[in-house]
Amino acid sequence: MGAWGRGRRFALVSCLALAAALTGPPLAAQPADDTKQQPATEAPPPVDEATQRGRDAYLRGVALSKQEQWGDALAAFEDSAAARDAPMVQYNIAMCQRALGRYVAASRTVAAVLRDPAALSNLLREDLEAFATEFDAVLVKLEITMEPKTARLTVDGRPLLEQGDEYLASVAPAGKGTSPRTETFTLVLDPGSHLFRATRPGHQPVVVQKSYRASQRAKLLLRLDEMPATVAIESEPKAAIVRVNDREVGLAPIEIERPAGRYSFEVVKNDFETYTAELDLEAGQRSSLTAKLIPYEEPIIEKWWFWTSIGAVVAGGVVLTYVLTRPEPEPPPYDGGSAGWVVTPQLLQF
Repeated sequence: MGAWGRGRRFALVSCLALAAALTGPPLAAQPADDTKQQPATEAPPPVDEATQRGRDAYLRGVALSKQEQWGDALAAFEDSAAARDAPMVQYNIAMCQRALGRYVAASRTVAAVLRDPAALSNLLREDLEAFATEFDAVLVKLEITMEPKTARLTVDGRPLLEQGDEYLASVAPAGKGTSPRTETFTLVLDPGSHLFRATRPGHQPVVVQKSYRASQRAKLLLRLDEMPATVAIESEPKAAIVRVNDREVGLAPIEIERPAGRYSFEVVKNDFETYTAELDLEAGQRSSLTAKLIPYEEPIIEKWWFWTSIGAVVAGGVVLTYVLTRPEPEPPPYDGGSAGWVVTPQLLQF
């Protein structure tokens, strides 16, 4: 009998056993002589609410399984496990997951039950081990390389679930993507078509749809290209020249794109002071810059009349200094005439 046949057979048998167990306590041994049989005097203990809910959900799941309504049956068995879990309940959960083609989830369920073999009958353990072997032969394994590794990955809208050295797809609740610990990692997933989506701020998202056959081994590269940074530059007044790292790029207003990094911006216009700024741009960042230019005022030392005045003042100072500091001229020598007498003035002293 195949594994699937064993599963269907065992599920139905165990259903009856579980239902009987949850219905009430086992009957007490009765004497062989019916004439001596006495009615029971004690009422059976009441079934607690959790057990009752678990039993009802389990029976509902079995009924739905017979109708091959596997999705609804799975939900019923999960309700039963939430109320009162048991290895047989998990077994039927795995069978529903298998019927739905969710082999990764079924393999995980079976592995969890087999971790406590002492709680299993020999027949149940043999069936679970057979299914575990079957699932391993069906599962797809991908070697994924994601660049950069800090990107987040979802498969079919769900994050990855880390299990040992591998990651599992399609078993975690829907949510944000997973950033694997390494750039290259192994992903285990069900056969069929899958949608991979890798995202990271500042990078172009990567969306890939791939189909894989049962037991396939393959590689997949997901490389996210870095988005440029965008800077919108305006000037007051308009039409000023914009330079980036000393290179003219156009007239404001203008929008430019550059790879992430540090840049020097200049906004220049005649008769206005030059506006300068330094920006550290990140990948995918959008920034705006408004250069409010200040009218240029010529320094007084650059005005023509300033130096003309200074020249006149300097020239006047030179003349005045000369007049004040020049020595008295020596008089010409006196002529003594024919007699040769020269009268020299002398200071009279008393």
